Amino acid sequence: MNDPRIILRYSLVVIGALVLQVSLFADLRILDVHPDVMLLVAVCAGATAGPTRGATVGFAAGLLNDLLLPGRMGVAALAFALTAYGVGVASSTVVRPARWISVGLVTLGSVGGVLLYAALSQLLGQSTLADPRLGEIVGIVAGANAVLALPTLAICRWAERDTMRSGLRI
Repeated sequence: MNDPRIILRYSLVVIGALVLQVSLFADLRILDVHPDVMLLVAVCAGATAGPTRGATVGFAAGLLNDLLLPGRMGVAALAFALTAYGVGVASSTVVRPARWISVGLVTLGSVGGVLLYAALSQLLGQSTLADPRLGEIVGIVAGANAVLALPTLAICRWAERDTMRSGLRI
């Protein structure tokens, strides 16, 4: 992430996602579960830009998300960074992914991100894995992120615009 234009674009993307998370998606609830746009941005950055940039964007998105959530600081940052890194590695194995493969990666990444967040929270003393609604939460977040995947992937491609033209994938 050496190019200041890419840093600026991803900053706009992450801050825009934070504003949407707090304003629109906090009130948009399905069975009392809201979509996780910050995780979506992290996963899409990993799918679009590769593991290193995905982990960086995931850490930033998770850190901002930690400011909003009750619980231990840094749990979402770690979970989102690891998830985006994993999606970036999986995405880099596919030469030219079709749209359905990208949506599938985002959906699986969202499932993994929510479960990783729950597991890390459990390790730090919260009873998140014992929550009987964990399956509901995973399903709703993954489903909402699958629906929002294509526009978010396009936004992340916009943030990566200059490096993708030159053939660099950092």
